[in-house]
Amino acid sequence: MKRQMSEHWFSIQLKPVGNMCNLRCKYCYARPHTSAEVIMSYDVLEQVIKKTLQQDYLYPTFSWHGGEPTLIGYDFFYQAMLLIEKYKRPNQVVRNLIQTNATRITPQLAELFKKYNFIVSVSLDGPEHIHGINRVTGESNNSFSQVMDGIKILRQYGIEPSVICTVSRETLPFAAEVFNFLISQGFKKIKYSPVFDSTRDEFSITSDEWFGYLKTVFYEWFKVGDATIQILDLNEVIAWLLKRSINLCSCNRTCLHWVSIDPKGEIYPCEYLREQYYYGNITQMELRDVYYTSSYQEFKKIYETVPPKCQHCEFFKVCGNGCPVTRVRDGKISLDGVYAFCEQRRELFYEIEKVFKSVLGENYIEEKEIKEKEAFVHAVISNVEEETENMKHDDWRALLHNWKKC
Repeated sequence: MKRQMSEHWFSIQLKPVGNMCNLRCKYCYARPHTSAEVIMSYDVLEQVIKKTLQQDYLYPTFSWHGGEPTLIGYDFFYQAMLLIEKYKRPNQVVRNLIQTNATRITPQLAELFKKYNFIVSVSLDGPEHIHGINRVTGESNNSFSQVMDGIKILRQYGIEPSVICTVSRETLPFAAEVFNFLISQGFKKIKYSPVFDSTRDEFSITSDEWFGYLKTVFYEWFKVGDATIQILDLNEVIAWLLKRSINLCSCNRTCLHWVSIDPKGEIYPCEYLREQYYYGNITQMELRDVYYTSSYQEFKKIYETVPPKCQHCEFFKVCGNGCPVTRVRDGKISLDGVYAFCEQRRELFYEIEKVFKSVLGENYIEEKEIKEKEAFVHAVISNVEEETENMKHDDWRALLHNWKKC
């Protein structure tokens, strides 16, 4: 009997160079950055792609991450695309996503990414004087100009990248400036990533600070009134107005649809949990066998634990208690704790709800502006509604996993 493919998505995070990177971002969790890392071999690459596409998933996704994945070079990505074409099953829709610092983008790579419809996200923390606070080269030089050069090349080949902007304690005061810079550079999809439990804790920010930052971003975005600009952190909460959640690992408990594979072929639930949960090696097992390992069952059990605070919370069904690796219990990171930015998301929801209701329900500003803002709010809600109705087609979910503290 012919097996029917599931409409569920399944995502593989591939780290072809491990944590190796040409930058030395001060807040980076992925240490060490050295070139001593193992590089993924062609044999391991083939096993990953072959065994992923053998699964009964209609929407398999490959998320290329690092370190800096472009360090592996053009030939590796070209071979990967040939392998996908070789092993892809009829009707499968294969997605390729890449998170890059953009400093090593070449015309050849950009052309390949365009040809194979890669979704590209770049790391950019704002204008030059803000970006350079943390995102520096091995010689401690500001990487801004190299990043912008890479973005220029991508756009020359018809790729409009999304952007992740990491927010540390030092960059907290620049919320409005950073937002306005990013939209001035033509970015339409923006994700902010708070540093939390960094390798050096002076970079981390609190829930209250994170709420203040996103509140500023929200009002700057609202002032601009352009619904084509998507702020993922805001969309995530706006979806709650519709009693829905976007299919992301930070709000919809999707970790069990995801694995991370390192250069040696070793499989983990995600790169943040490689020390606690090891599933096996892709060269020695089928992906479906992951579900039967004791490590997977242990992770699944603790992952599905619902803390007392969440059990009767009105937001739990749409919030999902956030990312497991940013949950806290008794002042320490714990998978069975409560999401560190729980209160921030609740406050942001109430703030956005208040503004949207006032625009749609009360004439508190001049008639002309009311009509403009009504159109903006309706367009935003329509965008988020469409996004949540087409979750299986959504590329944001895998990007968010890549985006944490990049």
